[in-house]
Amino acid sequence: MSQAVPSEDVLPEQASERQGVSVVPGRGSALNLTDPYAPTPAKTSRVWWVATTLLVVMAGLFGLSIYLGNQAEWVRILRAFSEAALVGALADWFAVTALFRHPLGIPIPHTGIIPNNQTRIGKSLGLFVQRNFLTAEVLDEQVVNISGSFARFLQSPANRERVVSKVRALIPKLLEVLHDSDIKKFLNDQVEEVVRSTDLARAAAKGLRMLTSNQMHEVLLDELLQQLQGFFRANQLWFRQQLREASPWFVPEIVDRKIFDSIVSKTEQTFSDALNNRNHEFRRRLLDSLYGIIIKLETSGELQTKGEELKRALLASDGFREYIGALRDGILSAIDTDSKKGDSVLLAAVEKVLLNIVETLSSSPKLQHKLNRIIRGMLSTLVGQESTYVADLISKTIEGWNTKTLVSKLEEQVGADLQYIRINGTLVGGLVGLILYAVGTLIQS
Repeated sequence: MSQAVPSEDVLPEQASERQGVSVVPGRGSALNLTDPYAPTPAKTSRVWWVATTLLVVMAGLFGLSIYLGNQAEWVRILRAFSEAALVGALADWFAVTALFRHPLGIPIPHTGIIPNNQTRIGKSLGLFVQRNFLTAEVLDEQVVNISGSFARFLQSPANRERVVSKVRALIPKLLEVLHDSDIKKFLNDQVEEVVRSTDLARAAAKGLRMLTSNQMHEVLLDELLQQLQGFFRANQLWFRQQLREASPWFVPEIVDRKIFDSIVSKTEQTFSDALNNRNHEFRRRLLDSLYGIIIKLETSGELQTKGEELKRALLASDGFREYIGALRDGILSAIDTDSKKGDSVLLAAVEKVLLNIVETLSSSPKLQHKLNRIIRGMLSTLVGQESTYVADLISKTIEGWNTKTLVSKLEEQVGADLQYIRINGTLVGGLVGLILYAVGTLIQS
C-alpha cells in the first residue's frame, strides 16, 4: 500500500489527522498502523533488493574464489572477504526473516516470533503502557499547568477561530443525529417522563420561591403594575359606563362623573406610588398574595390534585406531543440557520465564552492552580480505576488482529530498517573476514 512521506513542516498531530490511526477493539477488528513517517513500500522493496543482491553477489564471489583455488594472494583475500560476508548476510537474513515467519517455510524452533507470540506481545505491551504511562506520577509530571496552557492557547485569535470553526463544523453533524427518528422519540419520551415525575404544584411553588429569594419578584411586580395601569387607562370609558349603569337613577350624572374622576385619580396615583416605592402598601399586599399562592401550592391537596389532573391531561393529549415536537424542531432549525450565518449569534456566544475563559484564567493564578489540582485529581482517579481496563483493551485488541495482516503491516513499518541491517551485516561480515585473514597471515609469518 503506497504512502506519501509527510513534509518536514507537517506537525505530528496534523499528520495523524490526515492519515488516521484507529483500532477497533475486539476479535477480528480492523487494523490500521498507518504511520506518516514510515518508509514507503517502494523504498522498502528497493532496499530489500539491494540486500538480497549483495547476498547473491557474495555467494557468487565465494563460489568464484573456490573455483580459482588458493594459488593467488588476491584470490585468498577475495575468499576470506566473500566467505565472511556470505555468513553475515545469511545470518542476518535468517534473523530478520525469523521475526515474522519460518525461514523457507521450515518450522525451525524460535522462528516466526511475532505471529507465534502475538498474545504475549499484546499482554506485554498493555502492561508496559499501564506501568509507564497510566500512573499518577507520570500525570503529575506531565499535567503541570494545563489550565494556563489552555488559556494561552485561546489568547491567539487564530486559535479561537479554529475552535469556533470546529464548533461550526460539529453543529450540522449534531443536528443530523438529533433529527434521527429514534433520537426524536427518545427525546420525546424523556420530556414526557420529566413531566410525569414532576409535581406541578410544588414545582411552581419552588419556582416562585426562587424568584422571591433572588428579588426577581420585584421585576415581576413592576411589570404587573405597569400592565394593570395600562389596562385601566385603556378602558376608562368602559369603567365609566359600568359605574353609570350601576348608579341609582336619582343620582345626577355630574355626581357620577365626579365620583369616577376621583376613582381614576386615586387609582392612577396608587399605581404610580406603588411603582416608585417598593414599600408601598398596595405593593406589599400584592406580595402577600404571592406568598399566599406559594403556600397554597405547597400545602393544598386540592391544588396538587388539580396539578396531577392537568399533568395526566397533558400526557394524554396529542397536542402536547405535537407541541413538544414542534418546539424541538423549531429550536434545532433556529440553531441550524444561525450557525450558517456569518454573524451567527450562537458562534459569537461561543467566542465570548472563550474570551471570558482567557480573561478569567489569565487574571487568576489561584484559579489556575485550583483547576490544575482538580484536573490532576480527576485524571489520577480515572487512571487508577481504568488503567487495568486500558491494558486489557490493548492486549485483547492486539490478540484480535489478523495475524497475516499484522505481520505484513509491521514489515511495512520497519522493513527498510531491517533490510539495512542485512546490508550492514553483509559488509561488516566481509570486513571482519578481511581482518581475520590479515591477523592469521601475520601470525603465520
